[in-house]
Amino acid sequence: MGSQGGSGQRGAAASVDADGAALAAAVRSVLARLDVHAEHARTNVPGSPPEDPEPAPSAPSPETSAGPLPTLDALTTCFGLSPFEREIVLLAAAAELDPTTGARCAAASGDPSRTHPTFSLALAALGAPHWSALTPVAPLRRWRLIELDDETRLTTSRLRVDERILHFLVGSPYLDAKLHGLLRRTTAPGSLPPSHDRAAARVAAGWTGTGPDAPLRVELVGGDLRTRADIAATAARRSGLGLYSMAADDVPTDAGERDRLARLWQREAILLPAALLIEVGEMDRDQHAAADAFIAGAAVPLVVAGPDPRQTGQPRGERVTVPKLDTEEQLGLWSDAFAGVPEVTVRHLQSLVAQFQLPPHVVRAAAATVRRDLPGADAADAGELAWQAGLTQARMGLDELGRRIEPRAGWQDLVLAERQLKILQEVVAHVRQRSTVYQDWGFAKALRSGLGVTALFAGGSGTGKTLAAEVMAKELGLDLFIIDLSQVVSKYIGETEKNLSRVFDAAERGGALLLFDEADALFGKRSEVKDSHDRYANLEVSYLLMRMEAYRGLAVLTTNMKKALDSAFMRRIRFVVDFPFPGEKERAEIWSRVLPSQAPTKGIDPTLLAQLTVAGGSIRNIALSGAFLAAEEGDRLQMRHMLAAARTEYLKLERSLTPSEVHGWV
Repeated sequence: MGSQGGSGQRGAAASVDADGAALAAAVRSVLARLDVHAEHARTNVPGSPPEDPEPAPSAPSPETSAGPLPTLDALTTCFGLSPFEREIVLLAAAAELDPTTGARCAAASGDPSRTHPTFSLALAALGAPHWSALTPVAPLRRWRLIELDDETRLTTSRLRVDERILHFLVGSPYLDAKLHGLLRRTTAPGSLPPSHDRAAARVAAGWTGTGPDAPLRVELVGGDLRTRADIAATAARRSGLGLYSMAADDVPTDAGERDRLARLWQREAILLPAALLIEVGEMDRDQHAAADAFIAGAAVPLVVAGPDPRQTGQPRGERVTVPKLDTEEQLGLWSDAFAGVPEVTVRHLQSLVAQFQLPPHVVRAAAATVRRDLPGADAADAGELAWQAGLTQARMGLDELGRRIEPRAGWQDLVLAERQLKILQEVVAHVRQRSTVYQDWGFAKALRSGLGVTALFAGGSGTGKTLAAEVMAKELGLDLFIIDLSQVVSKYIGETEKNLSRVFDAAERGGALLLFDEADALFGKRSEVKDSHDRYANLEVSYLLMRMEAYRGLAVLTTNMKKALDSAFMRRIRFVVDFPFPGEKERAEIWSRVLPSQAPTKGIDPTLLAQLTVAGGSIRNIALSGAFLAAEEGDRLQMRHMLAAARTEYLKLERSLTPSEVHGWV
């Protein structure tokens, strides 16, 4: 590797030296034209006696004397420079490269103070001059190949070659410093999954197959930001281009600044050469307008990327959707990531594929975590390490959308009738055995849709709905994310669907059990359409039903108003679990479990406490409050503490303790 790297560096240095030598020769040729002009002017001074006419000495042409100069040829071809404009670039470069340029310019101008190149001098001394080369729309000024010190003195102001152009001519290319901080280089990964590779091929084809009058841009939709960048970078590499990325909201809203940025980037795209990836996200109206204008004016290869298609009336070019990886591709992805780690078996990989739907770069990050931690762990823990790594990567993006609970409760913490427990265990089996039933047994191809696992937990407050979801999440090794629908539902048209989409898109990675609390806030009976509000409310319900059916994980909805739910919604729920108000026997069992064995108690009788007609949530509140009262007194927990705590809880519930509920307590 060392010898190869050294050889590459020596080759690059040799190339720069060769370009520098060729450029120096071209510069000398142009300066020779100045010398010819100076000599001609000296021998034809007004008032001098006429001399015998002699042919003026001629300077060698840069094309013949300088030898091959690929960078100058590329500049000429890419920007359509005329021979005169080409020599102006060389003249401006001479001022930076040859120390004799100042004196020779002064001699050719006939003015000792003009020790610099000017348009006036160029028009007088260089070959095939034409005035149009001086205009702002001609290549020299349009692409800022040269700059004027004072644009109000067009012909007499000093000409300077742009620094970026000078380095390009010498053979040392780089991204223009004026774009640093705005653009970032995006490199292609070593390989892509087959479906993503095909998407990259379509992007590359979109730049070349749009026709001469169509925009050189492609819209890349779906996936996450890094996946879109990997596909675009691979497409650029196939096309012989580099790739730079920028955020759409960084496009200047001022028209003048935006035009300067567009010209600067188009010049860079030609010189490097490179394509540009613009990531479109949430923006205000002005930013949208600025981004649309910038994109519409792009005359170089461009990828407009985002999670959703852009709504614009402009020609958008080719649209390429980032495909979801199928099971076989996912398995190949995980297998490649864990290549050389025999502790992670095929069975482990199959379980990861069944649960998680992670993009390639996230899978690689998860595998890197396992490789780092595995040497210090037992080989038998490799599968668990891989699962936890996948879980950690999958939860990214969900934390801001809901409340995450790391489940700790187990089956022993649930007090439910046998019937409800069996249904909950069946739900777990449906999630755990998805890979076997859907893939190995072929049900996924036979059924095609409705493969999501959804459950409705119906019951009053405090009857154990959230606890049951936590138990299931622990059994499945997942996080529990509680989504408050009151925060998701919006009065603004389309916002509810957008919020729900963000939740499901983040959850699709597979690391969470989604619990939609207070489901009746959205999933009430669809009303008869009387106005536009009714129509959009019904669309919200329909959208959620569709996303739930497509969701590959487990979604649980809770409600305390089961009868208010739409019948069509109920048909699409695979499991319905009723959480009844606990009877006295169940309440006694809850009281027995809620009091820790190490808590100091005196005379606490779960049978008497079970006379309180409250659900499990209230039982936990009373037990905890009573414990604090006893601790404050420095005494053991007794029935009197429970009685005081019960009175407080009943006040909160706007109820009164009846004599039968506290019979036998004292």
